[in-house]
Amino acid sequence: MSTTTRPTALWALVLFLVFSVALMLVGQTTAVFDYELAVRLGLQESTAQVSGFGVQVNRAFGTSDTLVYIPLMVASVVGLLLRKRWSLLTTAAVAGISAYWSVTVAFILLNLPGQPGYSYVPGLEIWLFIATYAVFGVLALAYLVARGEALLE
Repeated sequence: MSTTTRPTALWALVLFLVFSVALMLVGQTTAVFDYELAVRLGLQESTAQVSGFGVQVNRAFGTSDTLVYIPLMVASVVGLLLRKRWSLLTTAAVAGISAYWSVTVAFILLNLPGQPGYSYVPGLEIWLFIATYAVFGVLALAYLVARGEALLE
């Protein structure tokens, strides 16, 4: 194991992933099991805003996040901290999901207004959240391609 100082990018990735795991567990996993609790916490939209169909779409994202995204984030954090080569793959998967997920959600939010039963109007904070995950995904992938091995030194 190297005694050199780990790159700042490693700590930025790890902090973003740890924060994301906590946020996804509270907002997404909670919505799978108790959607109304997630609404009360302000982390999901109400049935009145997105319709019953929208609730099920949100729960589907929550299920995918719980079964795929969160475990990949946890594996990435553990692997990066332990300097495991496979963590570059799990981190790339997380980055790809982040970019893909955020573009999909942005498209949904831009195209659903006017649909029957849909009245949700996302605020600036939602667009910033989506943009943050899109930028994270693209920059993390670019960094992994260009300098991923540096994360393991």
